[in-house]
Amino acid sequence: TALEQADDFIASQPTFVVPLQSINILGVAGLRKLLEKEDSAQTILPPSDWQAPAMLRLGEMIDALEKNGRGVIMTMGKGGVGKTTVAAAIAVSLAKRGHAVHLSTTDPAAHVAQTLDGQLPGLTLSRIDPAAETASYTATVMAEQSAQLDEAARALLEEDLRSPCTEEIAVFRAFAREVAQGEKGFVVLDTAPTGHTLLLLDASEAYQRELERQSGSSQPEEVLHLLERLRDPNYPSMILVAVPEATPIHEAAALQEDLRRAQIEPFAWVMNQSLLGCGTCDPLLMRREQAEHRYLTEVAEVHAKRVVWLPWQAQEPVGVAALAELSLSKNL
Repeated sequence: TALEQADDFIASQPTFVVPLQSINILGVAGLRKLLEKEDSAQTILPPSDWQAPAMLRLGEMIDALEKNGRGVIMTMGKGGVGKTTVAAAIAVSLAKRGHAVHLSTTDPAAHVAQTLDGQLPGLTLSRIDPAAETASYTATVMAEQSAQLDEAARALLEEDLRSPCTEEIAVFRAFAREVAQGEKGFVVLDTAPTGHTLLLLDASEAYQRELERQSGSSQPEEVLHLLERLRDPNYPSMILVAVPEATPIHEAAALQEDLRRAQIEPFAWVMNQSLLGCGTCDPLLMRREQAEHRYLTEVAEVHAKRVVWLPWQAQEPVGVAALAELSLSKNL
């Protein structure tokens, strides 16, 4: 309603168009290019002898993930790189192969349901809702502790449970519960790019102590064995998702270092939304494809043990059929 009432005001404002650039906007020189009109006809690089590094299809990575017959698969990376799409595609492919798969998210945006846009036998879907988990955890602690406390101590506990730490603990428990389900089948987690998950991975022992302090009782089995499960090389598979640009790749590299500090080794990198080999004749897109070369080489030679390549899609992969098609993408 407010926007409708503001139509005249909005229409009176000047409009500026910033066109797609042929390069990634990095540094002062890149920022200055935003002020210039790019002549795309003059930006085509001469042919080079660059060779694409060895990269797998998504289906080949799923072949490797399938071998254990169970476990937790987590997609991680900067926002907007396609973690949700990759997670959903992996879950759909495994379910179509006859496995029991649970697809879940800790991301507040929770785009998984929209991406899946349908149902598939053997595939279940859920979301870790921080507000619901916090309410449930608070109720559990109060039920267990309040009968043993006088009024002052009960008020102190209620105040303690209103702290931000309580939500972290509640989500931690829910995350541990989802991870534990990987003992019985595949769990695919579409994790938030920042927030709870990495903090909990790297500091789960400290969280465990805080859990025991706050609740006054021992923790569920899934919490006690979370770090053990995540460090088991045959149980979790951490998938770092990025696009062939500087910032997403360098943030994923920093994320990989965080995981390694927690003694967790990523399973693979997925290079998503790549123009490589698309056969474009558009000068601007040709230049952008050429700009990918250095980043694909960097990932393959410096960061990743296993690289998966996913081409740019003409349409957003939404729905079971489109997601299944991603795992069938051909090699370059």
